[in-house]
Amino acid sequence: MNIASLIRYDYASLDGYQGVHIARGHQAIANGLVVLDENMPIGVLTSVDLARKHHMIIMDCLSPKPTVDKADKISKVLEVMKGSGHDVLMVYDQQVFLGTISQHDILNHLHANLNRQRLSLQSVAHDLRSPIASIKMLGNMLQENLILVENKQLVDYLNQSCDFAQKIIEDILLTEQTFEEMVNYSVENFDELVEECAAGLSTELEKKQLELQTDLRFGKSVKMDRPKFKRAIYNLISNSIKFTNQHGKIELSTLITDNMLKLVVKDNGIGIPENIQGQIFDKFTRAKRPGTAGEPTTGLGMYLTKRIVELHDGSIQVESDGKNGTCFSVFLPL
Repeated sequence: MNIASLIRYDYASLDGYQGVHIARGHQAIANGLVVLDENMPIGVLTSVDLARKHHMIIMDCLSPKPTVDKADKISKVLEVMKGSGHDVLMVYDQQVFLGTISQHDILNHLHANLNRQRLSLQSVAHDLRSPIASIKMLGNMLQENLILVENKQLVDYLNQSCDFAQKIIEDILLTEQTFEEMVNYSVENFDELVEECAAGLSTELEKKQLELQTDLRFGKSVKMDRPKFKRAIYNLISNSIKFTNQHGKIELSTLITDNMLKLVVKDNGIGIPENIQGQIFDKFTRAKRPGTAGEPTTGLGMYLTKRIVELHDGSIQVESDGKNGTCFSVFLPL
């Protein structure tokens, strides 16, 4: 993972010709103070600098420090900090100053990430327990009754359990991979991307004999990470299919509203009860329910969708009366 999400863009700064006493009493000295010369950043001042050099003005207390790039990996930046003996560095993007990065923030991030991974593994172990137990039980039954006609049905159950276990694993890997990688923007025709996602789910739509209506009026191209956002759109349509009864209807529309691109995925399915609407975007949400045809849910789809939308500086909203359908609206800045 690179350091882009850990940069302090809201850094505190001081003019280099101010007195040292101002820096000593500054609340942000622990995170480093960006020193300016004619409003141009020339270095970062830390409490270590003040302890090592006793001068009257801030400029004279500065010590040379290496700089790092926005795309640098965390491991590389920690090595630079270790080699230089400085725990706060300036961050650039193609020679443009962005902010600062501190060892304290990196270590806090790594600690939080370890906790998230631990919780994820616990949740995975819990969710996998049931399908794996079913596999074991069905396998034993098949071994003891190899000549039964019902074995075909047992094999079908076995395959379904295996598929669900695999889906959980794939969703976890995809979720972790999505946020470890940088966002790679390309110019994409948004309406065509929506149509492509819908076409990829045609088999699922046919199984439930669902009517799909599209009203794609955005008509423009936008900059986005195509694979990531394709997953988000796919998840939204797949979610509507899962919670809509046979012969139901799903509507897809795009338009411009308030200088925003708006994607709407609406269905006339079973809706989302009000008491769980606030939990549907949680990771491994407790609000997960089986679909109308018994389709299993991993609890990661909507979490991943929301995170991808937010990676593109967008937002997502859900509306449902809990009984008669659900409407998801995605907003992206133009």
